[in-house]
Amino acid sequence: MLRFSLVSNVCLILVSLIALVLGSGIALAHERRDVGKYQFVVGFIAEPAFEGQKNGVDLRVTNKETTQPIEGLEKTLQVEITHIGSNTSKTFPIRTMFRDPGHYTNDLIFTAPGQYKFRFFGDIKGTPVNETFESGPGRFNDMQSSADLQFPQKLPETREVEEAARGAQSTAQQAQSAAQQAGSRASSANTLAILGIILGAVGIASGVGGMAVGMRKR
Repeated sequence: MLRFSLVSNVCLILVSLIALVLGSGIALAHERRDVGKYQFVVGFIAEPAFEGQKNGVDLRVTNKETTQPIEGLEKTLQVEITHIGSNTSKTFPIRTMFRDPGHYTNDLIFTAPGQYKFRFFGDIKGTPVNETFESGPGRFNDMQSSADLQFPQKLPETREVEEAARGAQSTAQQAQSAAQQAGSRASSANTLAILGIILGAVGIASGVGGMAVGMRKR
């Protein structure tokens, strides 16, 4: 019995240590911040975050004094997401997590690696909110490239396909423009040729008429 008790205690200690380590890892991958009487915990919903995979913002809001989760924020808060490298921004609604009060996310597939910025704006129970969280050291992790995860062949990233498509479209537009200009020049040349033929015919007719008049005078 004593041996069983010792084994049980060791197992409990190990479980506690594992939970502590995992909990610390999650905390390090998110940023905690006090916003008035509320606490925000922000990061990516899936960590580590890789481009091209389903992900989204991860937002938890609790009352600092009571530690109670704040519900209903899907109706009063929105998030503006910015990819800092390209300075591209878009605003999205947030939704609740099933059976997890005070926990919110949205559904996104991030198509570019690098640093991101989340700006939450709106209000919490009448209190205005305008808070910006930026990925980086000491906050939450940047979006990572998925190239190193691919095996045995690396697939082109979405952004590379889009850039290639834009390049092909630009080339096609340039070719179309050149063809239109060539057609316009050809049309102008044809017009000039026709005018030349007409003027030549008029000149010949005038010459023949002059010769006829000259012969009558003789």
